[in-house]
Amino acid sequence: YDNQTALYHMYASVMLQSCGIHRWTTNSAIMHATSRGPEDEWKFVPEITQNRSEIEPIFPIFSHEPAVVRTPEDTLALFFTYYPNGTAADCPTCNCSDGNSYSGGSECSIECGCGENKTLYSYFSTAPGPYGPWSKPVSLCAVQTSDEGNGTCHKEAGRIDTNLSPVIFPSGELLAWTRWDIWTSDVWSDPRHYRNTGEAPDFSKGVPWEGEDPSMWVDSLGIFHILSHNGERGQNFSKNESHDCGRHFFSNTGKAGSWRVAPLLPKEDLGGCAYPRTVEFHTPEGLKYYTFYRRERPHLIFGPHGEAIALSSSVIDAPTGPSSPGWKPGSEQRDASYTLVQPLNVLNLHEVNVGYDADVSIVQL
Repeated sequence: YDNQTALYHMYASVMLQSCGIHRWTTNSAIMHATSRGPEDEWKFVPEITQNRSEIEPIFPIFSHEPAVVRTPEDTLALFFTYYPNGTAADCPTCNCSDGNSYSGGSECSIECGCGENKTLYSYFSTAPGPYGPWSKPVSLCAVQTSDEGNGTCHKEAGRIDTNLSPVIFPSGELLAWTRWDIWTSDVWSDPRHYRNTGEAPDFSKGVPWEGEDPSMWVDSLGIFHILSHNGERGQNFSKNESHDCGRHFFSNTGKAGSWRVAPLLPKEDLGGCAYPRTVEFHTPEGLKYYTFYRRERPHLIFGPHGEAIALSSSVIDAPTGPSSPGWKPGSEQRDASYTLVQPLNVLNLHEVNVGYDADVSIVQL
């Protein structure tokens, strides 16, 4: 939420040319949308109209996995995965028609990895406000591939995206979680100061791997938290073991090797569910429940006073999508991707600090 514009601002990956998530390395760009409230209508910036029918991304193909934080300089910093020379794959950009990659042809239904001579490095860009203008992206390739920001960028080690999620402190220091490790820097804006300090979980306490797509915040007691997702996609098990679910990790310091999972369950349970893939929808016909095939990239949405009011996540296999209700394992998987915003139920008024002057309540979906 931005007080000056009195709007909520969302920065998200969008699969251009109406394709699905399987084409993320060939069709992903970063877009900006706004809303007067999480449950209100979200509109692209610039708005889609009869005279402007195409999405205008703030960063083109290939850009992916944006995470925006406010800096001590009162600017915005956008961290994201970026390849500056077009598609990050050796596959071509597809032209699809209905949100599903298969509509672009059978060759578009498969997921392409990173190209042979291409990279998925993390970058950051800054802007004075939510509408930009955004600066030229700064590469974090050195710390991504050599553990030190002043090291050498090794292309062969930069072909997996980091899912980078940062926190910037008033002092200008940074702590960030990747899909594996904790990065730190005493000067957030200088990539030469970045260091990879090692794996995040406290494996000595039986803590599992953290999964993917972490989003991080710090509460008023100084406790660090992340939401992530982990488990086998599209599966449900009677005892919760290994099926895809939201995960919650925490740490007193944020340092590598200090993160615990809540709750600490048997290892095969991967820490229980912070949020499930089954979502309750309020419809004119009453409550309906739908289990998405994938629900990933969780981010809390904070209100005008910093209170947590909703959870956004990416989902595929939407309730209104053709063929999705009858989908069965082994059949063609519809991969149209959407952003789902789900309100939170406040349990109590225990306030926690998020960033500088923000507060959030303990919440439950």
